[in-house]
Amino acid sequence: MALPLAAIVLILTVAGALWITRFASEVRRDPGLVYRDPGTLDRLLKRGHDAEAAGDRGTAITTYRFVVAVGAGGDSTLARFVAAARAGLARLGERP
Repeated sequence: MALPLAAIVLILTVAGALWITRFASEVRRDPGLVYRDPGTLDRLLKRGHDAEAAGDRGTAITTYRFVVAVGAGGDSTLARFVAAARAGLARLGERP
């Protein structure tokens, strides 16, 4: 009984290590991968808007630029976030 269980544990450990290594490789190639989520980009846009409204120009610009950089690598579902961030940068007199 112990031998089959040990084999299963070993197989799952190796499979998990391979999966983590592959994921880390993908994130190294594309650092924005983990942020390319509509919910995350929506929260970031809100943070940029709040900073803009509070007069914190630096935080707003940095946040909007981050959204543009991360969203530009995504698909068409993220286009509205990129457009909103570019509009925020334009309001602040910055180029995207």
